[in-house]
Amino acid sequence: MEKKELIKKFKVVIEDLLDNYEKYTQEEKDQIQEIFQKVADLNTVLDKYDIEPKFDWQEYFIAVGQYFNSFRY
Repeated sequence: MEKKELIKKFKVVIEDLLDNYEKYTQEEKDQIQEIFQKVADLNTVLDKYDIEPKFDWQEYFIAVGQYFNSFRY
């Protein structure tokens, strides 16, 4: 529940930050860009938790080849 609530609140804040972006001073725009850069940097640090199993295509083709080569047509 906490994750969904954080996502919901984050979306609201982003939308509110950017709703009048074209009217902001350059200093205000720079502050927003700095915040987004910090979030992007944090995301890079947290990438270590995004472990995806890597698919080994070479191993796949070897296994398929061995499987089909074992049959006599």
